[in-house]
Amino acid sequence: MNAIFCVMLLLGVIGAAATGRVEEAQQALLCGGSEAVTLCVNLAGAYAFFGGLLGVLRESGMETALAAALRRPVQRLFRFELGEERALGDICVNLAANMLGMGGAATPAGLAAMRTMAQAGCREGRASHAMILFLVINTTSVQLLPTTMIALRAQAGARDPADIVLPTLIATAVSTLCGIVLCRLCAGWTDRRARERRRGG
Repeated sequence: MNAIFCVMLLLGVIGAAATGRVEEAQQALLCGGSEAVTLCVNLAGAYAFFGGLLGVLRESGMETALAAALRRPVQRLFRFELGEERALGDICVNLAANMLGMGGAATPAGLAAMRTMAQAGCREGRASHAMILFLVINTTSVQLLPTTMIALRAQAGARDPADIVLPTLIATAVSTLCGIVLCRLCAGWTDRRARERRRGG
């Protein structure tokens, strides 16, 4: 990422020099840092509010209840290899935390689930179908409560910062469904190729 940002910065400076807008580029560079700090300070209140709200949800058992409700569907969704089913609990906690916007709580459970699945069996460094599907679902991340975007919209002065809840839920649900379908199609294709190689060998 550092290399990418350096290249972007260099291209911006070259573009500014080529178009005769060096002074504007200098002003943007100087103001960018102060604007970032101001944004972080202004967002602190919104993040504190949503962090407290999510803390209340966690203490009230909402995360645990959601994880328990996800257990049966997740068990049917994932095609676990031998030993990978031990990661089911961590997977459910990770998905539940992500749905509630608790990224900090989701990360440890996600890492633990991946570690458990990686230790199950010997795949010579290759990810299993369940590991790939788990990564895809985490990337698409169904959001019941997009707290970060709500906080950003509130800071930007949106009239109704929370009006993105339904569109975000629909968009993330569709993206997750598409990811699951693609994972299943690719898994079927790789399994067929593996069977063909075994028959050919």
